[in-house]
Amino acid sequence: MQCLLCKTGSLSPVNSGETQICQCSFCEAAWFDSGGIRELTEGRFPENIEPLKEDDLPAGWKEKNFARMSRAWGKAAFLFCPRCSRQMAAVDFQNTGTPVFHCRGCGGILVSRDEVVELAGKFGFLRKNAAMYQNLGESMISATQKQLNLKYAPLTGESGSLDPKKVASFVPIVIPLRNEIEKPELYPIVSFMFLALMVAAYLFGFFGIAGVDEYQAQIALPSGTGAVSASMPVLLPALFFHGGVVSLLVNCLFLYVLGDNIEDRMGHVLFFFFYLACGAVAGILHIILGKAGASAALGASGAVAGVLGAYIVFFPQEPITVYRAGEVSSMPAYFLACAWVIMQFFLGWMPLPEVFNPAPYSIAGNLGGFAAGAGAAALWMSIES
Repeated sequence: MQCLLCKTGSLSPVNSGETQICQCSFCEAAWFDSGGIRELTEGRFPENIEPLKEDDLPAGWKEKNFARMSRAWGKAAFLFCPRCSRQMAAVDFQNTGTPVFHCRGCGGILVSRDEVVELAGKFGFLRKNAAMYQNLGESMISATQKQLNLKYAPLTGESGSLDPKKVASFVPIVIPLRNEIEKPELYPIVSFMFLALMVAAYLFGFFGIAGVDEYQAQIALPSGTGAVSASMPVLLPALFFHGGVVSLLVNCLFLYVLGDNIEDRMGHVLFFFFYLACGAVAGILHIILGKAGASAALGASGAVAGVLGAYIVFFPQEPITVYRAGEVSSMPAYFLACAWVIMQFFLGWMPLPEVFNPAPYSIAGNLGGFAAGAGAAALWMSIES
């Protein structure tokens, strides 16, 4: 592949540990396929480039960040992905002030030599201490696994180690089935409209109708690529596409059970914009604060989290019938919210197999949507009073 930046050299594979990275033979720019940027941020690539020291940065460097991004935006208009030919976008990598070029189609990232050196310096702490933290992490994982093996022996396989399938069945998933609030006065037109859109989008994507399957791959929200990647034309459509049928069904249940009461409280128009705003907040936080190289996000999880956040503000004591741990039981709304928050941290630590949700939001995305919904509901209550 010809280098996109210098147009002179070629992007040739080089080894970085067990991963192959493409590097320009002339200007030393680096191309990282989706997730490969971790070779740089975690200190494994490049070994032959010395990290840049703070004293080596140009005078007024911090003040010139915006100018750098502006130049990068202009340059991105003429750069097209060598993998999928889609136009590249300039992004501020993890809010470090360092511009890189990101492809929203395949997730690849192009980094010039200067930016490679700069990022190597900024992530130099990991470079120096990677081995120590790896050993510490392995020790903590081993200790945690032993504790789980003792406490949850049924979750272990014949070898004595945790069985992923058995662990997945133990995950504290809590799903609402119905609530006990009186039937709302307003017919939930907006909630049903959103439900219909989600189901239709999934079916169109599943059967490949009108190229929807390719479109949803293009609008998946990248994790940890910086605020510049968060554009509304991508954030809003991503709410209605789901990577798997399980995540679709779960989000539909949350919206069906809880959404009508929120819509009744807020009204059709306000609920319409409330739902979209919660989803947008969740998507933005996933893009900004999500782990770089993690799964791209699709689905209504962030918006549905906002509906749950509003529900516990409006109806904290109302009982909700839920499914949990293989049983159907009733619990107050605030308890459901607490269980849901715990579930987000649990799934962030021990994610479900990909078949359940191939395109999950990060913890930051889900909790951001939840907080946005709760905050909007609290503001609405203060206006009502």
